[in-house]
Amino acid sequence: MILHVACLPFPSHQGTQAALAAMLEALAGTGRSAHVLTYAYGAYERDSPYVVHRIPDFPRVRVLRSGPSCGKVLLDARCIAETRRLARRLRPRAIVAHHIEAALAVLAARVTPVYYVAHTSVADELPVYFPSLPAHPVRSAARKAERLVCQRAAGIGAVAPALAHRLGQGVRYLPVPWPHRTVPEQPTRTQARAALGLALDAPVCLYAGNLDRYQGWEHLLQALSGLRRARPNARLLVATESDPAPAVREALRLGVRPSVSFCRLDGERARQLAHAAADLAWIPRRTAGGLPIKMLDAFARGLPVVAMARATAELPLGNACLEVPNDDAKALALAALRLLDDDRVASRLKESAHSYLQRHHSVESFSSAMRELLGETPATPGARPAEPQRRAAPALRARPAR
Repeated sequence: MILHVACLPFPSHQGTQAALAAMLEALAGTGRSAHVLTYAYGAYERDSPYVVHRIPDFPRVRVLRSGPSCGKVLLDARCIAETRRLARRLRPRAIVAHHIEAALAVLAARVTPVYYVAHTSVADELPVYFPSLPAHPVRSAARKAERLVCQRAAGIGAVAPALAHRLGQGVRYLPVPWPHRTVPEQPTRTQARAALGLALDAPVCLYAGNLDRYQGWEHLLQALSGLRRARPNARLLVATESDPAPAVREALRLGVRPSVSFCRLDGERARQLAHAAADLAWIPRRTAGGLPIKMLDAFARGLPVVAMARATAELPLGNACLEVPNDDAKALALAALRLLDDDRVASRLKESAHSYLQRHHSVESFSSAMRELLGETPATPGARPAEPQRRAAPALRARPAR
């Protein structure tokens, strides 16, 4: 049995949590016993084929958004003791820590072996959450934390090839399993637009995700301004659980507020409506390193995608999306106009995206990569269970310093 540790609210509809849920479901589907330790709260209740353990609900924090906070630091400290307690009780053969906070907590708990799964580049992303501070010392501290984790971990996986390259030699690419979604009760375009108050003849570009600064969503409002010169009735649909106020202010500043619609992204039905109502998905990205789960979700729901180069994360996408230069609002608008003007291009993208998911994000691809990360082979399926350390930190399995 493997114990996964993730210092975050779970489940929720955010990208890292969605990726984690997909991984755990894939492991359970292949008959592997999966346990996960998370914060005490989540966005919703779900029946899971894996076991969820939660830290005690104190301090009582109810923040779902990404990024650091004082409350989360206290919760991460609780994860240290709970990880150690679970390691003693469950005797997992390994601990898999998802994201940097969990990796630091597990290392502090002194259990071994520890495997690190990186979901983003902390050194690139963390300065975005502290815009009033000089970026260099924040980035430097984040790099030191990443380096410490990579030196101490028995193995390192990354959810995107670009992230694996950024973390250094010996890091394995771990593809997130993301099956193509065929839902019998999928709403029609007409039903979805009626539910969301969108005109049937309006070209609709979708952004489905949070409004944190690392996303670069501001470029979409600029792209909408350009797209409206060719298609005056074009609209941007922002499906999010974030506070929409920053996007509203920016839309007002650019004079496109009447052409921007907002809807909640608080469940599967909401996701179905947003994707069914749209003609295409825009995938921006301000910082490198992470994997935009929203892109895989658009692929799975049959929506053609326009993505910035940074957002493609060096995935072997082939012709699965239209890739545009980074931070180029004009290129986003022109690519959207191309899809709106040519149904054949949109159809080819959807077919290629379907094939891409089947080849690269299947349960089998993920399971094979996870076995390699954990050093498993058919001949040696078992290993000594993880144990609390009885010595100081140097007794952890170490990787050579980079």
